[in-house]
Amino acid sequence: MNFSETYRRMNEPVGPSPDLIRKTLSQPGRRRLPLRRLAAAAAAAAVLLATPALAVRSETGYAVLYRIAPAVAQFFQPVQESCTDSGVTMEVAAVRVEGDTAQAYIALSGGPVDATTDLFDSWSFHLPFDQVGHCERVAWDEATGTVTFLCTVKTMDGSPIPTGGKMTFSVRQLLTGKEAVEGVEVDLELADYAQEAETAVTWSPDLPDGAVMEPDDPSYFSTGGSGDLTSVMLQPDDVLAEPAPGLPVTAAGYADGLFHVQLCRGDASRTDNHAFLWLEDANGGAFQCTGISYFTGETAGGRKDYIDFVFAVPPEELGDCTLHGDFYTASTLTEGLWQVTFPLENMD
Repeated sequence: MNFSETYRRMNEPVGPSPDLIRKTLSQPGRRRLPLRRLAAAAAAAAVLLATPALAVRSETGYAVLYRIAPAVAQFFQPVQESCTDSGVTMEVAAVRVEGDTAQAYIALSGGPVDATTDLFDSWSFHLPFDQVGHCERVAWDEATGTVTFLCTVKTMDGSPIPTGGKMTFSVRQLLTGKEAVEGVEVDLELADYAQEAETAVTWSPDLPDGAVMEPDDPSYFSTGGSGDLTSVMLQPDDVLAEPAPGLPVTAAGYADGLFHVQLCRGDASRTDNHAFLWLEDANGGAFQCTGISYFTGETAGGRKDYIDFVFAVPPEELGDCTLHGDFYTASTLTEGLWQVTFPLENMD
């Protein structure tokens, strides 16, 4: 098959089907784009499809072309099995393709890379077919400072991986310096907090009509719930205890008949600091809890995330309990763009 025939077949699926056009036009109340914007969008799409080899040379051009015609974008995307950004090098170490599954060993080294390196859910698979995928850290080489991830992707419908294609794998954030402190008894005299505590004003993530958050507003967003005021959160105060660096206890006490212990996670969107708490009574019995999360948003002081751990334990039993937890922190978030493209064929 010659190039022109290959190109024609790859572009044929790009246009909408007659059924899709009919459904789109029949949708009532759909807001239409101004003619100028439609013309501009159509012109941009036409340019990208007319010059795909040029489009993939820039990150933006490749991203737009991939959304319009993923098969075309991957066809013209050049093979690049190694890249470096922010002092970190990512490269393809091996590839295996079998049936509906493709796997790639991706190695990272340099900069802050360590044995705990986490891709922080910032990875993406670019393929011209529907798929599901995941990544897992599988090896650390102390001598070379190299961490290896096994990245696995499967076709959504179980069909074989198409032959002759290419996969692009990209990462935008690396989390390093991760530490775990588990099974710790928190130095907090619970009986001192067996009374009602001050609560904070909380809002659902979508502010109600007319509501405005001021730069230094003391209110907090909850990550769940609906309506104006949502679930109960304790008012953050001074540090009561710090069972792990970066995870202080900032409040404790009762609200609506339930016992709360509050942890401040710092800016969890950059460190992913988190914990799991439980209470133990004198006989070793455990009280499990529910965690409710809140954050301040981008205020003048920067974002802070909080979580209230809520226990159904009566105040009269609290004095016989101790607080325990597992704590997980990280020290460094490195941002960049690490992107490799490789043929979907076995490679050692």
